[in-house]
Amino acid sequence: MNKLKYFIYMCSINVLFASGGNWIDDWLLPDTALTLWTIVTFLVLLLVLRWKAWGPLMDTLDARAKQIEDSLSKAEKVTADAEKQAEKNEEILNSARKEAQGIVSQAREAAEKLKSKLESDGKNQYDVMLHKASSQIESEKQKALSEIKNTVIDIALKASEKIIKRNLNNDDNKKMIEQTVEEFQKTN
Repeated sequence: MNKLKYFIYMCSINVLFASGGNWIDDWLLPDTALTLWTIVTFLVLLLVLRWKAWGPLMDTLDARAKQIEDSLSKAEKVTADAEKQAEKNEEILNSARKEAQGIVSQAREAAEKLKSKLESDGKNQYDVMLHKASSQIESEKQKALSEIKNTVIDIALKASEKIIKRNLNNDDNKKMIEQTVEEFQKTN
């Protein structure tokens, strides 16, 4: 408001102290010819601008608005597609996790079965080896006893031969000694 007062004050001082003419006539009374020509020029200019500039300007603005609208609809479509793809990816990821858990559990089960099988196979092999060793020990024992028996028989024959100084039939001697040894084994 102060600026307006200052402007009016400066203009009035300028007009009062300016030289020449009637300033009140210039300011207060309009020139009708100038006003008429100003209105005609304005209307012609408005018609030319409407004819040459307004159509292309409005077409450009409409095209820009349509382009923005299309871009927004495309962006919404892309966003919707991205959300659908994200859901699909999440489903795929969940199924992959489930499948991985299934594979891990199957691997654990297979490992447990393999462990059990290896333990049972190892125990069976141990039992077989123990049985073989027992059988081998028993056969070696029988072999050793047989050798000892034969040695004892030979020694007894030689001793009895020396004692009796007479040799009975060799087969008879062996039979007697074998019977004696068998009787000895039965008692022990």
